[in-house]
Amino acid sequence: MSVPSPGELTEKIATKAGVGVEVVETVLKANAVSLVPVPPAQRGLDVRRLSFSGERTRTQWDGPFNAVFEFSDGVTALITNENLRGKSSVLELITWALRGSARNLRADVRLWFTRIVLEYSVNGVPMAVVLTKEETGFVADILRASDADVLSAFLAGDAPADAVSYVKTGLSEAEFKEQQDQLMLTLLSLEPITNFQKRPNSDQGAAQDNTWPAYFGGIYLPRAGSEILFGDVVFAALPARILQLFCNVPLMSTQIRLSTLGKVVRQDEANQNRRMTEDAAARAGERAELVAELAAVEAKFAELPSQGDRTYEVVAAELRHAELRLDELAAVSRSAGSMFDEAKAARQAEEVRANGDRETELAELLFQGLNPKHCPRCEQEFEKARVVREASDHECSVCTKPFPEADPDTGDEGEAEDSGDALEALKEAEEAARVSAETAAADVIEVRRTIERLARELAGASRADEFTNRVALQLEEARLRGRLESMPEGGEELPPSESLLVIEAANLVLTEVTAEAAKEMFVDLNAEILALGRKFNITNLEKVDLQRNGGMLVTTAGAEVPFKKVSGGERLRLRVAVIIALLRVGARAGVGSHPGLILLDSPGSDELTVHDEATLLEELDSLKDELPGLQVIIASAEPAAVVDHLPADSIYSNLEGGPLW
Repeated sequence: MSVPSPGELTEKIATKAGVGVEVVETVLKANAVSLVPVPPAQRGLDVRRLSFSGERTRTQWDGPFNAVFEFSDGVTALITNENLRGKSSVLELITWALRGSARNLRADVRLWFTRIVLEYSVNGVPMAVVLTKEETGFVADILRASDADVLSAFLAGDAPADAVSYVKTGLSEAEFKEQQDQLMLTLLSLEPITNFQKRPNSDQGAAQDNTWPAYFGGIYLPRAGSEILFGDVVFAALPARILQLFCNVPLMSTQIRLSTLGKVVRQDEANQNRRMTEDAAARAGERAELVAELAAVEAKFAELPSQGDRTYEVVAAELRHAELRLDELAAVSRSAGSMFDEAKAARQAEEVRANGDRETELAELLFQGLNPKHCPRCEQEFEKARVVREASDHECSVCTKPFPEADPDTGDEGEAEDSGDALEALKEAEEAARVSAETAAADVIEVRRTIERLARELAGASRADEFTNRVALQLEEARLRGRLESMPEGGEELPPSESLLVIEAANLVLTEVTAEAAKEMFVDLNAEILALGRKFNITNLEKVDLQRNGGMLVTTAGAEVPFKKVSGGERLRLRVAVIIALLRVGARAGVGSHPGLILLDSPGSDELTVHDEATLLEELDSLKDELPGLQVIIASAEPAAVVDHLPADSIYSNLEGGPLW
């Protein structure tokens, strides 16, 4: 059986849901849904030995007992010629140890046991459960070992403690049930069966997780009178999942999970829409009152004197800003005025210095042009030698000091030119400072005018008598509008979410894919069931239709009816026929994943002849050649249907009217 690749499935889902591939991937990932087919798990559950001891009371066979039952491949029959002789109790003890709780062990019989030991293997690993009676109830130990014989020897007291390992010890009955639940799911690679279950007398429901006890219904078959094909409890997904336990259809488990998930999400969204509608209806009166209050507030607004475009708050804020701006500009103006004063003083100082330089220069020219003969102090005539030294040695004839040497790179003309440039630069700086000071002063004047205007505007606004009322009305209007916005006017339904669209589309796509993948296998199954049903002598059986949801339609004498409508004996024979067909076809197709243990109680108790029961048992026993490792443990009160039809070493019996153990 082949199915499309995960990528192809994702595209199909996206197309059907009308969303992008990325949305599909996100939704599936968020809900832990994988589109990768999981190969059939190889599961094995073999019962090796059941031993128990205790004391029977309040019967005609009172007294202690100590029984041992060993099981091999094929059919093992537990037979007595009377009912209520302990056959069903053996099945119940096996069930108690494997399932974690008995299915229907009589309360008075339960009191007899003091110790129960079941040796079994899961996927080839030897294990054992030991139930020991104490004052508070039964206490359970779970053991495992590497070798079944070593485990048996330890339980018999013939092997050391280190020969085995304890999985759990000292478990109460409730703890043991929980432990076996989780342990068997893990060891057999089974997932909880999730189904959507409606509450009594309600359209509401919830997802329910059903675990190992539900799966055990595919091992311990219902009694003949049961109306369901598989399982010992009734819920929608169980028959399909037990069917999946026998023949693993790729992605069928995922499809079953998506079906439940879609119902949960759709219910959640429907509830959300219903709550919105109910809330809107409940708030309709309150909303009408709010609308009326808002209209009254708006009418009061209309009665207030007209207000300028600018509110008091806006003008006040702008005035505060202008005052801050005035402070800034006044500081700038003062700074610019100081800079102008400094520039003006610098220019004036330079002019004074330049005038002094010119006067000094003129005086130097005057004195240099003189040729003094007498001392300007005492008016005595200079010596001629001084005059000669002045000419020859450049020594002043007046003060006798040497003339200063002239700098070739500078001169009077250069100094005059530099002095002129400096004065011109100072004049330019003074002019720039003057312009800056005048601009800053003008800015200050402009802002002062703005402040005066805003002050007048603010005074007018603050004088309005309606200011307080206007603010109060504004607040009330905002409050009413806020409440109306939080109270939607209508109860308009929300469209389905993308998550729901994707989940339901994925369910539809996988339903189609699994139906196509399983089509050929179900044709083979129906043919096999039909042949076995006729072999088991179901009268006028014309057609059977085993469906992927675990239901079955049966046509006899031209009338098609569901499985539950046929007689009890026919239901039993059809149920066994279905089990045999599933095991055979699953093995042939390579998709079989049943653990290989079948428990069947009293097949001849409801409209089944000895011959038909014998035929049924022979067919079951023949499976051991086709399916090595298959075990069927059956309890029967019809010795004639068992003796000479099964190997003698596969029969535990008491045909003298007494108990089986």
